[in-house]
Amino acid sequence: MTYVCGIDPGLAAAGVAAIAHPSIADTPNLPRVRVVGETGHGTDTPAQTALRIRRQRHAVLRAMPPKVTLVVIEGLGHPNPKAPGMYRERAALVCGLEEYLAEHRIPFAEIPPAVLKLWATGDGHAEKPAVHDAMVAMWPAANLVGPRGHPNSNMSDALAAATVGAQRLGWYAAELPHHFSPKVQWPEGI
Repeated sequence: MTYVCGIDPGLAAAGVAAIAHPSIADTPNLPRVRVVGETGHGTDTPAQTALRIRRQRHAVLRAMPPKVTLVVIEGLGHPNPKAPGMYRERAALVCGLEEYLAEHRIPFAEIPPAVLKLWATGDGHAEKPAVHDAMVAMWPAANLVGPRGHPNSNMSDALAAATVGAQRLGWYAAELPHHFSPKVQWPEGI
């Protein structure tokens, strides 16, 4: 079975969603959506942080299905001046994931957060609950509830990214006007 995978990378929690090719998927095509994460501490040394980033990268990669046609990663937003370390750590995670995918010749694309929000909701400045609601409407059978029993924005963002990729491959037709032609630099041949 082949999948499109969406990733919302984060160190405290990362969402990983996989959508099976519709010709071989169960009916209905039920996305596999997970959240993986490792909470860090504000007192971590640089070495502890580096190892935590590596462990999170491995956890995200283990959550992906074995046969992936395309991976769509939510890219980095603008840095938060109040938390520059978080941006740096997230950037390291994104780069580590992309390095692995490139090394293993798995096609991937990075979608900017505002483009993902615009695609999902029609508003590039939408809040996380709006993206969650849009994904619940699009995939009503998907479980987008996190480990604590609450709606999980990491899972919703990952599912949105996977759906963008599945539409790009022609697995699903765009449903709403804002689903057409998101501004993403697709890998060659995709």
